[in-house]
Amino acid sequence: MESAKEYAYGYKEQSCDGEIYQIPVEPIIDIPTYEFFKTQRAKNKTNSPQQIRHDYLLSGHLKCSCNLTWQAKTASHRRSRKGDWIERKTPIGTYFCPQPHKELRTSDCPKSISTKQAEAQVWEKVSEFITNPDYLLAEAEAKVSRLQKDFEQMQQKELRLQAEIKKLNDERQEFITKARKERMPDEEFFPQISALYDKERGIQRRLTTIERIKEDFTKLDLGEQIKKYVAELQSEMVELIHANPQTSEEQHQVFVLKKRIVDTVLEEVRIDEGRAIHIKFRSDFKTSIG
Repeated sequence: MESAKEYAYGYKEQSCDGEIYQIPVEPIIDIPTYEFFKTQRAKNKTNSPQQIRHDYLLSGHLKCSCNLTWQAKTASHRRSRKGDWIERKTPIGTYFCPQPHKELRTSDCPKSISTKQAEAQVWEKVSEFITNPDYLLAEAEAKVSRLQKDFEQMQQKELRLQAEIKKLNDERQEFITKARKERMPDEEFFPQISALYDKERGIQRRLTTIERIKEDFTKLDLGEQIKKYVAELQSEMVELIHANPQTSEEQHQVFVLKKRIVDTVLEEVRIDEGRAIHIKFRSDFKTSIG
């Protein structure tokens, strides 16, 4: 019925090489019927619901004795007492073992756990871990190490720029000598010598910037910087742990920060028969919490 216009108005359109032609056809419905159908169709159309984003903190981490990585799902609707399918006020998230065959599932596999319960267990332990001074110190030392590498790269870049300036100086002197010998006209000489000076000035500006940054870096007390970074990290972690986001966007931003931390520090997350979750932190961190 949607494409029934041609059978109501008595012609259909076809195109060939960009030209549109109307071909007569025998009407099989009357125009009022077709217009009524169009009106009803427009009333019945609904916009497809916007995709709802679900954030799962333990995605890719949680395993059971089946040794399978658990999956997650969210139930946003439920059956009412009358049997109607209605929307939940608060969607319920669940992590579950993806093993579909009962005979292959281990006897101590808990099968499922609510996302709220699982994530609360894990985040409590992760929070304790990331506020531990050993972890914070390791992070701060890593940041200082990155600064030192940046400083070394700047030194190498400084040497390259100095070499470029020397090369340009030599090139300019050769050009001046050649121009004098050949009695080069001013209209040829000045544009070329000006271009060489401009190029040198551009490199000199970059070199000056690097020298200024290097000077600032050499004034840094790296030991003091480590203490400063530890204090900053601790403050950020405490703020994140006690974050109370109001909007869905704020909630997602907090989730992204938490997820990044979880993905960074966790090596293994196991759930036992009683739905207690056991965590193993990555070996390149100094602290471990069972």
